[in-house]
Amino acid sequence: LRSDLYYGLPTEMNRKLYEDERQCRGAGDLLLIRGRIGEFTDGVPTWSVSIYSMCMNRRCTAQHVHVSCGEFATTTLINPHTFKRLAPGDCLVKDGRALALGESLSFTYANGAPYDLSISSVKYVCQ
Repeated sequence: LRSDLYYGLPTEMNRKLYEDERQCRGAGDLLLIRGRIGEFTDGVPTWSVSIYSMCMNRRCTAQHVHVSCGEFATTTLINPHTFKRLAPGDCLVKDGRALALGESLSFTYANGAPYDLSISSVKYVCQ
């Protein structure tokens, strides 16, 4: 076999090096998915939110993840260690603790209308 035919093809070693060198830079390395999942017996809609860490560097974790959340309020309880409103328009995920590669965090809330939630800031720590 000619080795030049394989030049540039990803090998497991190259993939590992790429993952280790890739820097996670911002909100683009987090995925926030939200949607309606039903309603309570009193007719209040319930919504689901999931946040996934998509940074491909296994040595990096997303920390101090903040979400732009408007005047977020819910008629159901959310564990404040999971998601809490710090101020109007600023909510904190997981008490600021780390989300590692592939890790996700989910919660549900109940409100008459969905909130326009988006990742507003994140700090990546790489070891």
